[in-house]
Order: sequence, then structure tokens, then C-alpha cells
Amino acid sequence: MKKAFIAGTAIIGIIIVRMILSVTFTEQAAEIFARTSMGILFFYFLLSLPKGKVKTTN
Repeated sequence: MKKAFIAGTAIIGIIIVRMILSVTFTEQAAEIFARTSMGILFFYFLLSLPKGKVKTTN
């Protein structure tokens, strides 16, 4: 549950920063930021899942 809350908060943060970037700079810069950060977030949580299972089994 804790990881889901952290992921949800990170996604909301990414959306807010994307909105600020689209107003401040261009929509293209905001889109590049959003795609990159969502990819990083996805792989971070994907790679952190096995570590959690190993800790619970030991």
C-alpha cells in the first residue's frame, strides 16, 4: 500500500510539473519530460518489486 501511495504521489507531481513546463516553455518540452519521468518511475518500481519479495521471505 505504501508503494502505491508513493507512485500515485509521484504521478501527480509529474502531471503538475508537466503543466508548468507547458505554460513556461513549450508543449514539446513538457511531453519529453513526462515521457522520460514516467519511464523512469515505471522501471524504478518494476525493479524494486523483487527486492521487497526477497526481504519478506527471509
